[in-house]
Amino acid sequence: MWRAAAAIAILALAGCSSDSPATLNRVNTHELFNEAYRQISDYYIEPTTPERLGLAGLAKLSSLDSSITVERQGNQIVLQKSGTVLARFEAPASTDSWDWGGVTASTLDAARHASPRIAATSEDDLDKVVMDGAIATLDKFSRYASPNAAREQRAERNGFDGIGVTLEPDETQVRILTVLPDGPAERAGIKPDDRIVTIDGAVASTLTRDQVVMRLRGPAGTRVVISIERSGVPQPITLSVSRAHIVLPTVTVKLDGRIAIFRITSFNQETYEQLIEALAKARRELGAPPAGIVLDLRDNPGGLLDQSVKVASVFLRGGLVVSTVGRRRESRREYPAELNRAIDGVPLVVLVNGGSASASEIVASALQDRGRAVVVGTSSFGKGTVQTVLELLNDGELTVTWAKLVTPEGYVLHEHGVVPTLCTADLGDDDGSVARAIQQGSSTGTGLAARPRIALDEKGWTELRSSCPAQRVDRAVDLKLAERLLQDPALYARVLSAMPIEAARTAAAAPQ
Repeated sequence: MWRAAAAIAILALAGCSSDSPATLNRVNTHELFNEAYRQISDYYIEPTTPERLGLAGLAKLSSLDSSITVERQGNQIVLQKSGTVLARFEAPASTDSWDWGGVTASTLDAARHASPRIAATSEDDLDKVVMDGAIATLDKFSRYASPNAAREQRAERNGFDGIGVTLEPDETQVRILTVLPDGPAERAGIKPDDRIVTIDGAVASTLTRDQVVMRLRGPAGTRVVISIERSGVPQPITLSVSRAHIVLPTVTVKLDGRIAIFRITSFNQETYEQLIEALAKARRELGAPPAGIVLDLRDNPGGLLDQSVKVASVFLRGGLVVSTVGRRRESRREYPAELNRAIDGVPLVVLVNGGSASASEIVASALQDRGRAVVVGTSSFGKGTVQTVLELLNDGELTVTWAKLVTPEGYVLHEHGVVPTLCTADLGDDDGSVARAIQQGSSTGTGLAARPRIALDEKGWTELRSSCPAQRVDRAVDLKLAERLLQDPALYARVLSAMPIEAARTAAAAPQ
């Protein structure tokens, strides 16, 4: 969601024709929108209805052809072109997803016959227009992904079978942007900036970017023959590459003395395993556990909830990581730390900024609330909602908000986010800025920061976040401050104790 994509989806548009426009597949379209309206109505965190979704979706047809309008008139849904009524349909009961799916399919069919612009729109694109209109009635984190986009989202979450490269977004040639370390492409000798000439004999420059990606991907263990051009090499190089299952790396580690710095860029299905491997690597290189750990979550937009719980569990002795509350019974859950205790007792600093959201906020708030880490940086984004991903009949996906996140202390993350213990907003990178941040954060005093977060009303939260505004900047001062804390155990302990801890939270943090 946050890197150079392996593919840019190219959606073909159907050309206009003098023949009658093709009728939509009524059964599939009917069933698709029935499924979408039903699942949104079932799962969305606030009550909604198929009627509201269907009317909003169909109203978006005017974005394709401004002469087309769809509106409710009494007990009828009316399709008009330039004020002339083209079709009328009986309005179903507001909660009847099946019949609203039927009205949607029938209206789309009639609109295709009436409008050349709509007739020229591919079925996937037309579905997306209507889905986007329906989703627009929900919150800003709910969304629809068409089949091509959904396949890329699944690949990012769960991995894919391929050769392990990303491609430069260049329309004139197929240039390799990055090569996954120790992936099939690297093992075969492919390098960044290589230009792909042919793929299994097909000339790459004649293919769309989506076709290139589909040819590079394939079942793990199968081979693809690639011809590449490389600067300084006079003739193309032909390589046979064995495909493998690829999960994008999300964790990196570097050492600064005996301090290990782990950066997590997002949370996919292997983030926890990658963190465990990175911890083991740091131990091997140091010959012992690190003297201190920095967990860098800056600009981490989130990802999978279960992975954030597992990552937080690495540093906790049991107890609560996060809980969720929503309209459905199954959305109301508590997520305790898993008792793996991969690393225990090592001083920990977490870095966040205005780009830290969702799963990264779960980790930062849990470690802060539980008194396990000093949080450094600026206020996080404040995206404290949980989305469920619903696969549709057309291979697209609905991502629907269904719960809100609650921290171990008991405050709602949404729109509040994580406010650091030591704030670096608007500071420079000099030693004086480090000293000012420590001075401001090492004593709670008697002001707003001294109050438990759960005790704050909305006015209090606004003031608290304003005192450390969210900024999407990776400042060197963040890391300098973290290392200063970890190099001085007495200072670290003093700053850690400055965060107000309620009795209930203290009990939750006790060894279990």
